[in-house]
Amino acid sequence: MTEIADNRILRVTRLLVYLIMGLVAFAGSVLALVCVVLPFYWTEAMAELNTAHPNLDPTTLLPHLLSVFALGILTLGLLWTMMRKLLAIIASVEEGNPFVRANAIRLKAIGWLMVGLQIVGVPLAIAAGKAADMFGESDTGWDMSLNGILAILLVFILAGIFERGAEMREELEGTV
Repeated sequence: MTEIADNRILRVTRLLVYLIMGLVAFAGSVLALVCVVLPFYWTEAMAELNTAHPNLDPTTLLPHLLSVFALGILTLGLLWTMMRKLLAIIASVEEGNPFVRANAIRLKAIGWLMVGLQIVGVPLAIAAGKAADMFGESDTGWDMSLNGILAILLVFILAGIFERGAEMREELEGTV
């Protein structure tokens, strides 16, 4: 097929995907580092926190914080995987070859990763809410976004379209 070398939208999209991946990698690294370092400095951190929050129970706070960090890392891993698949789709579009079975498979995987993000959001919101309650804050919460559900459905529909497009292309190439 023809190579689409001058498509600015694809270049900007790829740049944004790399930017998101950089932010995800940075946030994941920070969360992982905090998970490793925090238990070693827990006593000092709690001494400082006790001045502002004297009723804080350190024995229940650490597990909640570590679960929030772990679920955050899991969320970032799902996002990273989605971005990698999106980069592969962008590359095939730039080559002028988007309707291949691999892209249909990638889109289905992105759809399932998006479902996973919605599912992981539930325990993440619960753990974050419990940790926030310990500080007297209760503004965290989980809500199922209608936009998120529609986006998931659209991705699965697009996967079907790409799958059918790949079939039609294979049929056309077989008749030539």
